[in-house]
Amino acid sequence: MAEIPNIGPLRGQFPAELPKLDKGTKKPDGAAEFQDTLKGLVSDVDKMQKTAEESSKRLLTGQVEDVHQVMIAMEEAQTSFQLMMEIRGKILEAYKEVMKMQV
Repeated sequence: MAEIPNIGPLRGQFPAELPKLDKGTKKPDGAAEFQDTLKGLVSDVDKMQKTAEESSKRLLTGQVEDVHQVMIAMEEAQTSFQLMMEIRGKILEAYKEVMKMQV
């Protein structure tokens, strides 16, 4: 297993005390940033899906004649969705690994 170089104040040691969360306190900055990043990712993928759907509808109704732009929008949406699903899979794997750890 690979060595984790910097976890705590001393090389390779966990911090003595972890931050505690009360119901009245807000989340640590790292948790909020991670949550915002995930929400932003899902939002961006949703926008791309809607744009691709709208482009294909406009192509079918004859409002758009450029098939290339429609295909590009559809491929971008598909690729971004696949990336989001891969990230989701990695997050679930990491969660399962953390749950297997003994305290």
